[in-house]
Amino acid sequence: MCKKLIYGLVIGMISGGILIEVAEAADKDLLGLWLLNEGAGDTVADLSDQGNDGVLVNLDGGLGAGGSAWDIDPVRDTVLSFSGNESAGAYVDCGDIIPEMNLVNHFTWAFWAKQEGDGTGVNMTMLGNRYGGTQSPLQFIKFTPTNFEYYYEAANGFINYDDLPADEWLHHVVVKQGPDLVYFRNGEEAGSSTTTATIDPQPFYIGGDASSERWSGRISDVRLYTRALSLNELLSVMAGRGTSPELATVSFPEDEAVDVIRDVVLSWSPGKFAGTHNVYFGESFDDVNSATVPTSSGQDANAVDVGRLEFDKTYFWRVDEVNATPDKTVFQGDIWSFQAEPYAIQIPGSSMVVTASSSANEFSLPDKTIDGSGLGANGAHSIASDAMWFTASVDLDPWIQYEFDAVQKLETMRVWNSNSAAEIAIGWGVKDVEVVYSVDGENWDVLVDVSQLSRAPGSPTYNQYDVIDFGGVPAKVVRLNIASNWGGILMSYGLSEVQFDMIPAAARTPDPADSATDVLPYATVSWRAGREAGQHTIYVGADENEVADGSASSLTSSTNSVDLSSLDLAMGATYYWRVDEVNEAEATPVWAGPVWNFTTPSALIVDDFESYSNLSPNRPFQAWLDGFGYSSDEFFPTAFGGNGTGAGIGHDIWSLSSPQYDGDIMETTNTIAGSGQSMPFYFGNTGGTVSETQHTFAVPQDWTVGAATTLSIAFRGTTGNTGSLYVKINGTKVTFDGNASSISRPVWVMWPIDLTALGVNLSNITDMAIGVDGGGASGMVLIDDITLVAVPFTLATIIDITSPGDAVLGLPNDDDW
Repeated sequence: MCKKLIYGLVIGMISGGILIEVAEAADKDLLGLWLLNEGAGDTVADLSDQGNDGVLVNLDGGLGAGGSAWDIDPVRDTVLSFSGNESAGAYVDCGDIIPEMNLVNHFTWAFWAKQEGDGTGVNMTMLGNRYGGTQSPLQFIKFTPTNFEYYYEAANGFINYDDLPADEWLHHVVVKQGPDLVYFRNGEEAGSSTTTATIDPQPFYIGGDASSERWSGRISDVRLYTRALSLNELLSVMAGRGTSPELATVSFPEDEAVDVIRDVVLSWSPGKFAGTHNVYFGESFDDVNSATVPTSSGQDANAVDVGRLEFDKTYFWRVDEVNATPDKTVFQGDIWSFQAEPYAIQIPGSSMVVTASSSANEFSLPDKTIDGSGLGANGAHSIASDAMWFTASVDLDPWIQYEFDAVQKLETMRVWNSNSAAEIAIGWGVKDVEVVYSVDGENWDVLVDVSQLSRAPGSPTYNQYDVIDFGGVPAKVVRLNIASNWGGILMSYGLSEVQFDMIPAAARTPDPADSATDVLPYATVSWRAGREAGQHTIYVGADENEVADGSASSLTSSTNSVDLSSLDLAMGATYYWRVDEVNEAEATPVWAGPVWNFTTPSALIVDDFESYSNLSPNRPFQAWLDGFGYSSDEFFPTAFGGNGTGAGIGHDIWSLSSPQYDGDIMETTNTIAGSGQSMPFYFGNTGGTVSETQHTFAVPQDWTVGAATTLSIAFRGTTGNTGSLYVKINGTKVTFDGNASSISRPVWVMWPIDLTALGVNLSNITDMAIGVDGGGASGMVLIDDITLVAVPFTLATIIDITSPGDAVLGLPNDDDW
């Protein structure tokens, strides 16, 4: 549960308990904030500083009492509702407030909505407009129950998403970042599109267009921003909070998370101005809410270890951000909560195999005892006979057996006896019973102190199930040998539901997940440790059978993680791994884990150029230094005056005369297959003989991992280029040894460089450079993926990987360059 504190930064707003931060209202990028919770009148207040109050048209065209647009919702409290009537339906007119949408600016739409009736195929305007903007050429922006339309005749940016279900509150967000549009539903990405059109300023309506396309449903908490919200910000907006940069945002565990490991380390994303953090932690919301003495104060790190927690307990915490010197203002944070993992967990019925001595018919099979049929959320079982197991009418040796997918450390078994409407009269329910268990299905032990089950009342409120204690015994199979029923007349028997809880003694929940791909050879893998594990034995190998039988190479760890670096894993290979939990002091000293697998990537990325953008600190020339340098800013307090060469990194987007003016620094049209952007490298050796861009790795790289043999660099020339391309690795220069004309040909070339021939310490690569030699040389080359590969290749085999003339894009099959 995340709640905003009443004092300091927030004020309470009208009904619904929604709290709006003062800082949020003053957000310079907040174009409008309409909670839609006034409950009366025809004015919809804009709580931003922009004063964009809306006018509610057709006050009696809603779904509320007497047709009122104002309605009381059990989830959102006071909301605005809309009948959808084309002529008399309510809608809100907020005026012509949507600015021009071009290919550079950013914007965010966010709101809560509940569809009235089935939204399948419905194309009415929930939010935005349809006819109120420019008509020739037709332009509009709207949300509908089926898609988001960013429309400019043929050049549009449709995002098709799942049609809205009936009567369910969903949070909708579209984030526009330049030409890119991304749709989020309930905080998760659910669609995207790219547009090539600039759309004129538009009016903004809620609930339908002023002319037509009136929508039927309910809307709450509408917000517009003239910037692209981050994921953390949109999650905060979805939670009813603002985007205040001063506050910390939860990172791990997520707010209201359950099944959180007891040794969890709490972490958060710091507020923008935070110098230090005060952390408050406890078992009571009220205590944490009012606390003034931090659990941890003045800490620099964005994480805190609060010690081992108790099983199945709910904890609360908050992080107050303390501004840096000189003001040291304290910004009190939200209160978050999570629930620690339970001691025992239920074994899913889907993972069991159940068999029995007999069944009455096809509707009363033994599977009915593990599928949850007839079982309500409150633990009460129905009286429906087709939700239970019954033996044949005469069964002389009745039994039912449950087999798990692995040996489990059993805690309890819960049994709901036969509970049909005729139970009291007939008495099919099991009475005297012997419970036996086995680890192999051949050698059996009797569970002591269990001889009889309670009788069910034949009532739909039956929730007095039997709880049978197994005390942590290991078992793969449990069998109930039935001796009698409660009726004592018929030789027929039945049960309603059986559930098992186990103490997780074996390793589980691997990270990365089972069958994960692109796992780096130097990654750290982890798992949830078994309850009593003292140490862990990890088997890793390329042979699944060897890992399964324990003959693969192994290592031990005292923690629930292991660094793969020591194993010298290769690229492009599948590996299997297993963790055995060991504690010699326990009755069962070793709990063997399941076999998991992962696949390593076929190449390791040195730089794929996907992280660079127009904005500091991610401009490419701030990482790949050139002759022009860069000015100082909040991220780079010291300006860089250039490296003294003729290199220029990135397109010129600032000069009016540049073809890329107001566009992208990175090249987004000409890239290698599967890439989103490449890096333009302009060179001009006027007054010198070299143009060079230099990159220093923040952390020295180890190029021996994954059995790498070759450095691969993708480049694309431009017609008219001159000069010779080269790279430097730790100062060692390698000149391109392929066709000299490649630098002037507009095709992608993959340049292989033999690592063993470099003569440098491959385990400590600190810097690299790319340059062009030659007096008077000039032009531009594009640089894309720089990777390490294990399998050597020659330039000639893949020199023409993306020419339009190739029969299959990406396959070098025709040498048409």
